[in-house]
Amino acid sequence: MPDSRPTPLRPPLTTVLRVSAWASIAILAVLSLLPANELLRTDLARFQFGKQGEHFIAYFGAATLVGMAYRSRLSQIAVALLLIPYAGLLEIAQRYSPGRSVSVWDFAASAAGVAAAALLMPVAWRCLVKAVALSSIAIRPYRRR
Repeated sequence: MPDSRPTPLRPPLTTVLRVSAWASIAILAVLSLLPANELLRTDLARFQFGKQGEHFIAYFGAATLVGMAYRSRLSQIAVALLLIPYAGLLEIAQRYSPGRSVSVWDFAASAAGVAAAALLMPVAWRCLVKAVALSSIAIRPYRRR
């Protein structure tokens, strides 16, 4: 007998977070390795440390997504230990991208964004849980296997 229950229209929140986390990691790689003449900068880059601000915000966002998507499997320290070397690798790889150069300051800003996200992860999770509780999406409890 086929299941007559309606299929949910929204994927579980964990799936959305995980897809978003992996997309942000891929976007970081693409933006880091684009040739300089194809890269569009934000208005933030016009200021003295604006380029580093872009790095901080990008890595803060990616680390927050990864931390919330894999909250049950990765600690905040593990997220930082994975993403900070990734930022370093991407920064070094810019040497081989036309018109780009390696910058210790850009790496430091990226690492600071990851560290800030790791420190604020519990706050971000509580905000997400409250927002979801107020909406129509249900968070399924994590079950250890």
